Amino acid sequence: MRFLAIFFFVVCIFQQGNGALYQCNASAACGCSNPSTLLTRIVGGENAVTNSWSWTISLRYGGSHFCGGSILSSSFIITAAHCIDGITNLVGYSILAGSIYLNSLLSASSQIRSIAAIYEHPYYDDRSMTNDVALLLLSTPLNMTNRNLKPICLPSGTVAQPPDNIDMVAVGWGTTSSGSNTVSQDLLQVTLQSIPSASSSCQPYIYDSQKQFCAGVPAGGKDTCQGDSGGPLMAFVNNLWQLDGLTSYGHGCAYHNVAGVYTRVSNYINWIQTTMSTNAITVTTTTTTARPTPIITATKRTTTTTTTAKRTTTTATKRTTTITTTRRPTTTANAHRNSLPNRVGLPNRVVEFLLQILFHGKR
Repeated sequence: MRFLAIFFFVVCIFQQGNGALYQCNASAACGCSNPSTLLTRIVGGENAVTNSWSWTISLRYGGSHFCGGSILSSSFIITAAHCIDGITNLVGYSILAGSIYLNSLLSASSQIRSIAAIYEHPYYDDRSMTNDVALLLLSTPLNMTNRNLKPICLPSGTVAQPPDNIDMVAVGWGTTSSGSNTVSQDLLQVTLQSIPSASSSCQPYIYDSQKQFCAGVPAGGKDTCQGDSGGPLMAFVNNLWQLDGLTSYGHGCAYHNVAGVYTRVSNYINWIQTTMSTNAITVTTTTTTARPTPIITATKRTTTTTTTAKRTTTTATKRTTTITTTRRPTTTANAHRNSLPNRVGLPNRVVEFLLQILFHGKR
């Protein structure tokens, strides 16, 4: 079978077996990488094509990956709040951009930047995991003329996104199975579906459907996992990739009828734009507020007072990860998707054990 590739302002989506080619508007300012994005038959996940997700970054400590994120501009990265919650010293923290390989630090396409300041959402709750969003201000802007980098598009914020039951794509360097201690060295991609909040695979795990949404595959076998936190969950909208979700938490990974939970980015557009605009970044915004105070900056390296009382993070409310490549000095939680206290009141370990018994062999 032959296919005609139509470039620039036309999107061509074709099916070949279970594959789909998404060809976006390469002249757009956001949401389109240089190569076309090919999604094939996925069992759990597959390797991403080089440069196909040019906004995806690795958040690192001491050179080791522990979370993902997405480029919003040359100076700002968006990630999950739980990835950076509790950090009191930015020394050793950095981002890797421009590469799908974690071990390509010396390649011509990769760029490494230290972090100058962290802006965590002021109402982030580490118990319900609501408002799980944060911005990172880079110490030096990224070189966006590099063909391997382009920002991700944001939703408008006027309508809740995504709608239910659409195909979405998640990417990350996380582990490929629940309980694994090893992150992937290559960027992986997986196709998921947005799931109604009232469904049996979502309702027991989500806390606020205005701020969060579920995605997964009812049969299991496809999911994000440890090490993917903060990374993008994207929808293909108007020929461009749009950031609709941030990987937040889940009960295990890829279990049957157990969806993952994602931060609903469309709910935070005003906060994102205001935080960026009040820090000398040019964005379109209609809201004027006081300048946000960073949680921590590279110069002061001290925690500042926020509008909420300081929360004590415990391993009972956030899953302690055992990824051997992660060495965070402030907490062992957050190396990826947290497991939340379940709503039926059982300890997380009990729920995880029961899920493994019930769904063994169905991943």
